[in-house]
Amino acid sequence: MPSQALALAFAASIYPPAVAAVIALGQGAQLRSRVFAFVVAAALTTYAIGVLLLFVLVELGATGSKHRTPSAAIDLALGVLLIGLAIRLRRKRPEPGDSPAKSGPSKIDRYLQSRRLAFVLGITLYILPSPIYMGAVKAVADANLSTSSELLALAATVAVMLWMVELPMLILLIVPTRAERALDQINRWFARNGRTVAIVASAGAGVYLAVKGIVDLIN
Repeated sequence: MPSQALALAFAASIYPPAVAAVIALGQGAQLRSRVFAFVVAAALTTYAIGVLLLFVLVELGATGSKHRTPSAAIDLALGVLLIGLAIRLRRKRPEPGDSPAKSGPSKIDRYLQSRRLAFVLGITLYILPSPIYMGAVKAVADANLSTSSELLALAATVAVMLWMVELPMLILLIVPTRAERALDQINRWFARNGRTVAIVASAGAGVYLAVKGIVDLIN
């Protein structure tokens, strides 16, 4: 299992909207089934996108040491994109007077009224892969594993990437009555600090991929 893929998957796991969604599932009827539907949809979508990316990378000949130049170019492009994203997030910080709290139901709240809508929300939030996740998938492809090993490594990558929704899911499934307060505090923390965490994750992954791409191009 490539360590780079796990590290990038961990960085890609910083996704405040998904955390807010799974925490919001802790309220109302059909709690367990709605939580499960959301996380299953997120996992299936992320894994399917990963398999598609693996196929495309192999078909383009952009993986491993045998195709060093295109592989390095993709790493560099992803790195530059992530650094640009971090800069954009930094420049568009909310005003100090803005409050994270909002009155009335949010779009996410409206999606969580049923199992079907929770499943749809899981797909919607993860249908577009983040550049960090694309970098993690490419790290799996670069390892030159067998097809079965690639698929297993991708499954592990997805599990790490989704830990921030998997853990609240387990808490809600096991102790739903005790989980609400703790998860609400987590949600409030992310409302205050989620953007900063996303900036750090994007910048860190971007610098890593950009440097890796440059080094591979030079060598």
